[in-house]
Amino acid sequence: MLTFPKRMSWRMAEKFLHDHEDWLLRKSLEFPKPISLGQYFKDGGRICLSHQMSEREVMVVESDETDRPWIRLENDRISIHVNAGNPKEAMIKDGCRKLASQFLPDWVQWAEERTGLKAGKVRIGDQVTRWGSCSHRGTVSLNWRIILLPRDLGSYVIFHELAHLAEMNHSTRFWAKLEEFVPHAREVDRCLTRTGKKIFSLGRDR
Repeated sequence: MLTFPKRMSWRMAEKFLHDHEDWLLRKSLEFPKPISLGQYFKDGGRICLSHQMSEREVMVVESDETDRPWIRLENDRISIHVNAGNPKEAMIKDGCRKLASQFLPDWVQWAEERTGLKAGKVRIGDQVTRWGSCSHRGTVSLNWRIILLPRDLGSYVIFHELAHLAEMNHSTRFWAKLEEFVPHAREVDRCLTRTGKKIFSLGRDR
């Protein structure tokens, strides 16, 4: 889809697109090939539920005996049970979102205790473009996919959003505040960008 200003003619827009064709191709190749959540976990994708827990192996178990996803937590593994006859991807995503809704608020509480910053509310969503956000009213909204990140990056996202309670921008003061909780925060942010591309594409409608 090409979006351009109203004052620009269609001919100029087409020329712009043609002139930047090579650049657009290079950029498109940077995005990971979309895969399903089922395939992601089959290939070794893991889930982390708190700052205290290591990333756990995930097993998707298909059964005719359940109409909705249910989850079993073990020491080193998480089993997501889904109905074999229903759309598996949607049920796996539903199970992951339930885990995120259950565990991410406690993760935030731990980070609040470390920072001295307190969110007004915590919401877990299915954001299209962000790992999280912080409103002027103090509501911290987090993407459920945070539980698919490595533990340190999951904590980073939460610290990042809490830091916005002190600085509602990405100014030098914001990064200085975030560095109090996350040393070398800018470097960690770049790591999130690299590592998160594949994870951010998971659980999307194809």
